[in-house]
Amino acid sequence: MADFLAENNQCGQNILRLVSRGNAIIAELLRLSEFIPPVFRLDNQNDKIKYGDIIWDFSYFGNAEYFDNKIESKPELQDLDEEFRENNMEILSRFYQAFASVHKYVTDLNRVTDNILRIKTAQPLRFDCESLFLYGVMLLLIDMKIDGAVRERILVSYYRYSAQKAAAADSNIDDVCKLLRSTGYSSSPGAKRPQNYPEAYFRRVPIHQEFINMTLLHNQQAKMREIVDKHFPDNWAIRYATKLEKLKVPLDKYLKEGVLTEEFVLDNIPKMMNVMRDSNVTLRWLMLHTAALSSSADMNKRCRQLRDQVITDSKYNPLTVFQLLLYIGQFEFKLKEMFKQMLAEKQDKWEEYKKEGSERMQELGEVFSGTKPLTRVVKNDNLQAWFTEMAKQISSLNYDDSTSAGRKIVQLIQAFEEVQEFHQLESNLQVKQFLADTRKYLHQMIRTINIKEEVLITIEIVADLSYAWDIIDSYTGYMQQGIKRDPSLVIKLRATFLKMASALDLPLLRINQAASPDLMSVSQYYSGELVGYVRKVLQIIPQTMFGLLAKIITMQTNQIKEVPTRLEKDKMKEYAQLEERYEVAKLTHSISVFTEGILMMKTTLVGIIKIDPKQLLEDGIRKELVMQVALALHKGLMFNPKAKVNELLPKLDVLGERMDGFRRSFEYIQDYVNIYGLKIWQEEVSRIINYNVEQECNSFLRTKVMDWESIYQSTAIPIPRFAPIDESVNFIGRLAREIIRMTDPRLTSYIDQMKAWYDLKTRQELVNRTLFQKIQRAVGSFGLAGLDRLLCFMIVKELQTLLNLMRRTIVNPKDKSLYDLMNGFSKTLNPIKGLVAQAQKHLFLKLPYKCLVGQMQLLRRQIGHELNTACKFDSKVLASALQTMNNALLADIERHYQDPTLPYPKEENPLMYELSAYLESAGFHNPYMKKYICTLDACGMVCKKPADPLDGPPFVIGCLTFLKQFHSENTDIFLGYLGQYVRSLIEVLPSLKNQEASQEVLNVLVFLEDFSFFSGLSRKAVEAHIPTYIFDEFRGQYGS
Repeated sequence: MADFLAENNQCGQNILRLVSRGNAIIAELLRLSEFIPPVFRLDNQNDKIKYGDIIWDFSYFGNAEYFDNKIESKPELQDLDEEFRENNMEILSRFYQAFASVHKYVTDLNRVTDNILRIKTAQPLRFDCESLFLYGVMLLLIDMKIDGAVRERILVSYYRYSAQKAAAADSNIDDVCKLLRSTGYSSSPGAKRPQNYPEAYFRRVPIHQEFINMTLLHNQQAKMREIVDKHFPDNWAIRYATKLEKLKVPLDKYLKEGVLTEEFVLDNIPKMMNVMRDSNVTLRWLMLHTAALSSSADMNKRCRQLRDQVITDSKYNPLTVFQLLLYIGQFEFKLKEMFKQMLAEKQDKWEEYKKEGSERMQELGEVFSGTKPLTRVVKNDNLQAWFTEMAKQISSLNYDDSTSAGRKIVQLIQAFEEVQEFHQLESNLQVKQFLADTRKYLHQMIRTINIKEEVLITIEIVADLSYAWDIIDSYTGYMQQGIKRDPSLVIKLRATFLKMASALDLPLLRINQAASPDLMSVSQYYSGELVGYVRKVLQIIPQTMFGLLAKIITMQTNQIKEVPTRLEKDKMKEYAQLEERYEVAKLTHSISVFTEGILMMKTTLVGIIKIDPKQLLEDGIRKELVMQVALALHKGLMFNPKAKVNELLPKLDVLGERMDGFRRSFEYIQDYVNIYGLKIWQEEVSRIINYNVEQECNSFLRTKVMDWESIYQSTAIPIPRFAPIDESVNFIGRLAREIIRMTDPRLTSYIDQMKAWYDLKTRQELVNRTLFQKIQRAVGSFGLAGLDRLLCFMIVKELQTLLNLMRRTIVNPKDKSLYDLMNGFSKTLNPIKGLVAQAQKHLFLKLPYKCLVGQMQLLRRQIGHELNTACKFDSKVLASALQTMNNALLADIERHYQDPTLPYPKEENPLMYELSAYLESAGFHNPYMKKYICTLDACGMVCKKPADPLDGPPFVIGCLTFLKQFHSENTDIFLGYLGQYVRSLIEVLPSLKNQEASQEVLNVLVFLEDFSFFSGLSRKAVEAHIPTYIFDEFRGQYGS
């Protein structure tokens, strides 16, 4: 085999690289199966309605022209299709590359097969089997992990979006589609197995029959019998139930404290290896034969009967099997650690024993020479010479030549026994002790010689647990129940996790031999999966801790009274509450025990990822916190749009109490589990809020932020996603839309002096600052800032809709009548009512948009005020620093515009961008002055119809926000037109019989006053167009 894998053997290197690539492809397929965009499943009605006309299966190839024309005929489908391509092209390309690599693999396999058949060598037979096996695994894996219909939709989408590139650079796209078209297989429960599956699936790309015959032994009974008898004699006809109980006895004996000493291990290696081998074979047989059946196998009566028979005959008990797994894992771990240590110290100990033995012989030689006194020892020149020679013989033993040294040591031991007997040295206890010590050191040298790396290799092979990569998950419940009963079980589980790490060796072996660059990527994937399983098992500790915490907080909130500063003597017993406080102490101690249990597990290297128990505990606590907080936010912010009673305020109160409970629990527990509670709380809550805001804002973005691209999402501590229950994606969208519904300008009136909204019919106060204080308590400053950001996106959408409407009506190139009318009106503006009325019809269409924009701007201002107040109270230093920095930066910018030679922040300088984010989060901003959209061109207060009321402030702020999106000159022109309109009406006012014109003037004047107030314009800017006396006169005559 070594010659076959030699670098100069081209055939061996080719098939080695092929097998290495096959293992890398399998890892990539497993990785991608977790990142299938949900939209390709089309498993909900919303996705079918929205994307059903742009996502197709292979039926597309039958009538491609029809489907393409269907998209091209509708502009909205074209826009949706282009948006879908921009968002999914990267992941589609990666899926296609993985699919194409499977086809290339089988193509290269056939090419290598041709060479093997031409050479007709039996050497690479093992690699032949392995390469064919890997191809089968790829196909089955694709069918199990990526549904056939999903595969077809992915391939069709890739074909449509990169047809030209694919046609030019990849001529195999048709072959890939033929290989991976749907087989009809489904992993869902109750699904029937397709006819001739999977044989027909494997035959889609033919493989040489002669090559298959080389790797299969269906018709070679003699070879099959030889293999079974030689390699699997202990896997057949064994009473595993009896053997399981027998194996526990020696394992229990070996695992007792103090049994596995160095001498015991070296003297009993064969026995221990036999026990280890028998235990692993028994474990493998029981786990494989009792594993849960797949959905298709479960429908087969014969399969079910065989499994049931095995379970009955073997008296299968999953808890007993799990205990055996624990014992074996511990035993193997201890044995391996001892052997590794002995191998590391092997040469040093050999030299030490040799030195001790040689020195004793040298001392005995000196004793019999008469120069060194020893009680009752007579001088003997022969013994002196003999012991001196023995000392030289021991010193001459060579560590590198272990075989020769071993034989010589045996001879020396025999010689020492003979000299003690023949020369009657037994009568002298001191000489006898010297000889016994020397023999002992020589025996130790023999034991040390027998410490070989082959034992570790054998342990690795015997202890392989790769077959249980999926099966082990069925024992997770037993692991977690054991941890709940005894947290110290984590120490034993550490050995089991390390045993599971042996599964990493199988896919990495060939990749490592081929020196493939895929080694790190594949190692990272499998190590990550194993670490993920470790986290899953140990997550029971944070879950249990949070359950105990909930009880503690309930008792502290509802049962234990807060001790006042001054307490009367008679009430001391009443406030003592000894039973309740004892219960709290007991629960707290339980939490500490769980923490201690996981921290007992030492830092462990699983694959290429190091597991730190302290970090593992913290991540587990973070994960459980994220799950509970996200669930509380999801359930706590659900609203019924048809409800007649306001639901928002009561729900915010309940949610605020819940969040306070979480916060208090972290404050209480942080010292007992040695974590930074406040830091964890703030980081995770901000991550939850920001992630949900990001996902909600996706509906307003053309380029979406996918889950795997989000900076807030994490694999180790995932933020859960819940199915939408209305038009909103998650709770932050529901909260924003509920607030907008409550402050609808058509149903409410905003009074700026009170900073509150009132019902137009009942005149009752509906919303005031209390609402935003409750929101701050429920979702924190992060939630308020996230709500503010979401309102920004909503405002942008409304402004874009308004601009598009203006483009379709006023600047429509096909119909310029309204544009000409407005253009003529701007040149020859006269106070003629007919012209104003005609323009009013078109402007009225835009009133709802402007009112909605103004309404959201008012909400943003209230949110900003609440954020600013909270910042000044909770973070005075931060508030002062931000304000000072902002003022200093604005002063520098103003000086730059006065003198361009002075410095100004460059475009690549992130100072202004980052400072703006801080200022908005702290409420130091004016939403009315914000520019929301980029525009290239630009174009009263009492309702005439009481049946169609519209609130004034939202309309004014909507107009202000709209004008802010354009150059400031447009605002001046707008004020000039309004001034001309007012002056013109006043000019003809005495000649008019009705008072309608005077009401129009009053409305415009009130509008201008509100406009200047909200925009911060000086009164002089308005008085430049309308004299001051006009404001005073109309306020005096008609204001009342």
